[in-house]
Amino acid sequence: MQTTVPAYSVEAPKLWQLLLFNYLFSNGDAHLKNFSLTETTMGDFRLSPAYDLLNSRIHIHDSEFALEGGLLPPSLNHGTITHRFTVLASEAGIPDSIRQAIFDRMTTRSDQVERLVEASFLDERTRRNYWQAYLGRAKRLMN
Repeated sequence: MQTTVPAYSVEAPKLWQLLLFNYLFSNGDAHLKNFSLTETTMGDFRLSPAYDLLNSRIHIHDSEFALEGGLLPPSLNHGTITHRFTVLASEAGIPDSIRQAIFDRMTTRSDQVERLVEASFLDERTRRNYWQAYLGRAKRLMN
């Protein structure tokens, strides 16, 4: 992405946040075809707006990540999920301050998530499953 995207330092944190979102909200359908670049009017490329953002676990039992092999190459893919996300950010050249700000923003708004889940049109059991899945992943990220 660094060689293709001149604004890499701006776009890489967006991609990292999108990956974190997909983990946190149980989107096991976040495969490589759901991440793309868009050419701007200036002829350069940026990360496309996010799409196919869903909690796939409420429909099917799938893997934590649709990204085959996980977030990292096997030699780096070990430790807690938080460690793996931290390593990914580091490997992508995302400064620690930006990584931490994104991480904090994504893991400290559970009250807003709960309100949105409760306001959804999902049935009671599915809302409960959605909320429990979110809480479980948020807890794993916080440990």
